[in-house]
Formats: sequence, C-alpha cells, structure tokens
Amino acid sequence: MATLLATTPALTGCGDSGGKETGLDIGGVHEAFERGDSDSVVGQVGTFSGYVKEAISPWAFTIGGDEFSGVEPLLIIEKDLPAVNEDELVHVTGTVQKFDLPKVQKELGVDFAETLYKKFQGEPCVRAREMTRDVEQ
Repeated sequence: MATLLATTPALTGCGDSGGKETGLDIGGVHEAFERGDSDSVVGQVGTFSGYVKEAISPWAFTIGGDEFSGVEPLLIIEKDLPAVNEDELVHVTGTVQKFDLPKVQKELGVDFAETLYKKFQGEPCVRAREMTRDVEQ
C-alpha cells in the first residue's frame, strides 16, 4: 500500500525533476532502457521527483519529462495511490520495473483499460511504495 506524506521542501531542479531523487533519476532509467540495459535498473529502489504530467487512472500517473529535456515521463503504478493532480510536484519511492500489463493487473488485482496502457508496454515504470507531495509550490 502506498503512503502519502505532506512535505514542504524548497523546490530545486527543473525539467523532469523536482530535485529529490536518490540513487536513480527519471532520465537515467529511460537511458538504461533505451540502450538495452534495463537489467541495470530493474529491481532497484529509488526516489523519483517530478511534476505529474498525466493522471491516467486511480492506479497510475506519469511524472517528469518535458519538451526541453527530451526525457519521457515515467509511469508510476500502485493500487492504493492517493489521487494526484496534473502539474503537482510529487516524490515517489518505489521499485523500477519493466511494464507488463497482464503482470501488473495480476499483481495489483485491478483491470486496467488496455487502450490507456498499451503505449507503456515494455517501458520503465515504478511500483510505488511511498509517495509524498509538496504542499507549497
């Protein structure tokens, strides 16, 4: 179950990041997948910071990425995530996975609308275990 905590850190960074990454970052995860080295990041735990780009469903949203950095947003998934709003700064701690729709549906026990998730198949995602949001932006 994901946990929601409110925080009020100063904002740092721009582009795909809200400045709170630990170990991994959104761009680095995407780069590993692009160079065919997903095994170097899959299974690793990190804290990823970014602005919500798209609230897809009650179980998923994307963070980070923008047209200036060229970095794609990162999919965040978990059954018990609190609702988020687009452009909200969040910090998500979780495990990097390769998105596999049937596997994720089985793990979470939910039925995803395939049309909303097809574009993420085989792409990186983070299975959240904790999420915090900035209450001051």
